[in-house]
Amino acid sequence: MSIRDALKLRNWRGQLPDGTAVELRRPSVLDLIEALEVSAKTPDRVQAWMVFRHLVENGEPVFASIDEVLASDALVVQRIAQMAEALYSEGRD
Repeated sequence: MSIRDALKLRNWRGQLPDGTAVELRRPSVLDLIEALEVSAKTPDRVQAWMVFRHLVENGEPVFASIDEVLASDALVVQRIAQMAEALYSEGRD
């Protein structure tokens, strides 16, 4: 992790346990505000929102809607959401 990459919101790249490459857009302050709102209003959709908001491929969003995410493999969505959520606390340690 580079603090410069985090502050400049450079995309983060990682892998799922099966080796599938994942690219996530780092969260901005506006993302944090919206994440708090989603969490308060629709806590059952927070993980889907995280994936919808942050999962990108070649810099472009993978999903067009939260409903598309909800129709996807639950385990994969959960793992990607956990990766995205970790980016919100990046640099705290």
